[in-house]
Amino acid sequence: MNWKKNAFKENSSSILILLAMAAGTFQPAGAQVELRYEQNESVTWGEAIEMYQWLDTQYEDARLMEVGTTDAGRPLHLFVIDRSRKFEPDAAKNSGKSILLINNGIHPGEPCGVDACLKLARDLLSGEDSYASYLDHAVVLIVPILNVGGALNRSAFHRANQNGPVEQGFRGNARNLDLNRDFIKLDSRNTQSLVRVIRQWDPHLFVDTHTSDGADYPYTLTLINSHVQRHEASQARLIDSTLIPALYEGMEKSPYEMCPYVESRGRSPEQGIQAFMDYPRYTSGYASLFNTIAFTVETHMFKPFEDRVLSTWYFLREALKFSSTHSSELSEIKERAWKEKLQRDEFTLQWSLDDSRFDTLLFRGYEVKEKKSQVSGLTRYYYDRAEPWEKEIPYYKYFRAVSTAQAPEYYVLPSAWSQVVERLQLNGVEMFPLDSDSTVEAEIYYIDSYETATQPYNGHYRHSDVKVNKHKESIGLLAGDYLIPVRQRAREYLVQTLEPEGYDSFFSWNFFDEILFRNEYFSPYIFEETAEKLLREDPQLRKEFQEKRKADPAFAGNAYQQLRFIYERSPWSESTYMRYPVYRLK
Repeated sequence: MNWKKNAFKENSSSILILLAMAAGTFQPAGAQVELRYEQNESVTWGEAIEMYQWLDTQYEDARLMEVGTTDAGRPLHLFVIDRSRKFEPDAAKNSGKSILLINNGIHPGEPCGVDACLKLARDLLSGEDSYASYLDHAVVLIVPILNVGGALNRSAFHRANQNGPVEQGFRGNARNLDLNRDFIKLDSRNTQSLVRVIRQWDPHLFVDTHTSDGADYPYTLTLINSHVQRHEASQARLIDSTLIPALYEGMEKSPYEMCPYVESRGRSPEQGIQAFMDYPRYTSGYASLFNTIAFTVETHMFKPFEDRVLSTWYFLREALKFSSTHSSELSEIKERAWKEKLQRDEFTLQWSLDDSRFDTLLFRGYEVKEKKSQVSGLTRYYYDRAEPWEKEIPYYKYFRAVSTAQAPEYYVLPSAWSQVVERLQLNGVEMFPLDSDSTVEAEIYYIDSYETATQPYNGHYRHSDVKVNKHKESIGLLAGDYLIPVRQRAREYLVQTLEPEGYDSFFSWNFFDEILFRNEYFSPYIFEETAEKLLREDPQLRKEFQEKRKADPAFAGNAYQQLRFIYERSPWSESTYMRYPVYRLK
């Protein structure tokens, strides 16, 4: 009994703190947090928020705000630096300034950007950084840590291949979701909150900060840009001719030379590297659907944490410099890109790398060698840093369109598909509920075939290799179903998500799986007489049935499959089976 009393006394202070926090009365005070990246340490989520709170109280040009919630039950924060002190999306968009949005901690085990942005914000606001003058023509938005749940799950053992920091967060969020695969399906509250931020502020440039696994090489920082072939022509020209050269030139003047993201064609980059196709599931791919030029910076896992933080910091300063010095051009070209997108009819749904074309890239690497593994006793390979090399290598950065779609004038979405309706609304899609029941002549897709993953991918058993056929037919609509004009700013987003063959379509992410299930069926012994009658009265059906029997011996030997063939082509076969429930109006 005494032991129990003592145990209660020992824990009473912790219990009181928990009760106070549950009641909402326990709030950490903002403080000037010490950055410890030089000691191979990254700040915690709480420390990051405290530091931004302190900067908010110290500088009138800054404000920290809550912009939504996360799956961990903690708020998502946005830190805004604006010398005009407007701090509202509409005011920022009408100010004539460019808007730079930096997202950190989508993978909290890769926290370089978390610490780099704290240094960036502190130095810019204090005036210690010479780049502070670029704030005159640019608004800077910083998401301190997107994946709050993953950041709270700290350990020294999350990143087996990474050189520090001493502790880091976890890749999965509070629901174990990889948030950098969530920007179409929007399963997490974290991503839903960030999508609202992106849509409200409509940034000109977007940067997502990461650390990369993969080959070994001397570069500390590598860069993925939202692929130019996915951008409108005016933005593609700006990216290729002006923006990317400016960023590389700026980084060459820093201690950290930059190279493109290294995805090797073979064991070594010496055999060539290939560009990354950022589909809409990723931050950069999603942002570029709405004419935001997006970058993913990947620091190298083997480099010291201090260098990874500082190289990210240098890059962010160059992004700010370009945002400021080209603010008018960024705005003008973005508006031109909107006009181009609204006039474009064809959109690419899936891409494949073009192996027949490549540029050459001067690259520095390490020799790849082999030796006996002390673990398995078999041959293993390694990168020998004692033997560096520099040479021209192939850089494969061109893609072919594999699947395309023509944009209709309207999509029609039945209100029953509420999860899809909610995601469209979250993305600011203009859509209008019908006032009354009606019948329209529409283009209808039927799913011919598809493949389904045998293992879940980020919470879904995804569909791929989708094949469809298209028919024109009358379809009944109900009051409350949605008419969606496609000639709006969400034009490409609508095509990519609502065309079933899209790589990241809602169909591919299982939002319409109900249509793949039969609700009605037949009993073979009862349907026999009906099948006989159908074959007698329908010459075309009889012809197709006989041809199928001749061409397919297994079918000819299976009575049930023969009856099913006839049933599926009869009036008794349910019309909703395999009928894609999003309709196209020309």
